[in-house]
Amino acid sequence: MDIRLQSFLKVWELKSFTKAAQNLNLTQPAVSQHIKSLEKEYNSRFLNYKGKDLILTDSGKILLEYANKIKLSEIFFIENIKQSSSKIKSIKFGATLTIGEFTLESILFEMFRNFDNYNLEIYVENTKKNLEMLEKGEIHFSLVEGLFDKTKYYFKVLKNEKFILTVSKDHNLATKSNIRIEDILNETLIIREKGSGSREILERALVDKNFNLKNFSQKIEISNVNLIKSLVKSNLGISFMYKDAAKKEIDAGELIEVKVEDFTIEKEFNFIYMDDELYIKELIYFYEFLKQNMIT
Repeated sequence: MDIRLQSFLKVWELKSFTKAAQNLNLTQPAVSQHIKSLEKEYNSRFLNYKGKDLILTDSGKILLEYANKIKLSEIFFIENIKQSSSKIKSIKFGATLTIGEFTLESILFEMFRNFDNYNLEIYVENTKKNLEMLEKGEIHFSLVEGLFDKTKYYFKVLKNEKFILTVSKDHNLATKSNIRIEDILNETLIIREKGSGSREILERALVDKNFNLKNFSQKIEISNVNLIKSLVKSNLGISFMYKDAAKKEIDAGELIEVKVEDFTIEKEFNFIYMDDELYIKELIYFYEFLKQNMIT
């Protein structure tokens, strides 16, 4: 990768010429010269200061997208070279919490059996972390249940999933056939952490109905879905979650799905990847397997 592009990426990442130079083991004048050389070659300004803040120009945004693609291609190229003499390739992928902990559970055995010629590494993180890992080339693809910028990534829909309100079988709402949002505002709402796709989906759905999380009298924030379900089962609060996450408990009668009037939420589970020609064959194989085996 062109050292000038490396300097540009590092300056933008650290928002500082001095810190970029230190990180790259270069002098600050050298890093500044790299940026000037790029700007001279393309006859365009890429970085400006707005007060003390470093900002990208419109041309800088284009260069950033281009440089990131080159960087990602280089990461996968080096990885491919290292694996070229091995019969077994490594595939790393991420999954958001509902998919990673619940949706994949029933198909993991079949996945390992079908892809026994690959070393598989699976990372279960929230949506924000998954997308960060994808952009850095730390994973080859990601299975995401949350919202994301569809202009930044390649993606294929795996399935549509209902996002439901769950309560304990002992909760007074468990026997209600239909309720309104106003009927649950005095309840203790158990929600996921910031950065979670599930939380963002709930927040947006509430805003669409002119409500927000502040309208609830009490909130508990937890990053672990199993712990959330335990609290709900113990009747310590109510929670919105994907139906996949609550399926076992609903089937066992431990959790009850409560219909909320005019508040039906259904979202996509997506297979997300970057522009990666070196692994496109593997990406297609994995997508087709997941699409076929995920319960709709």
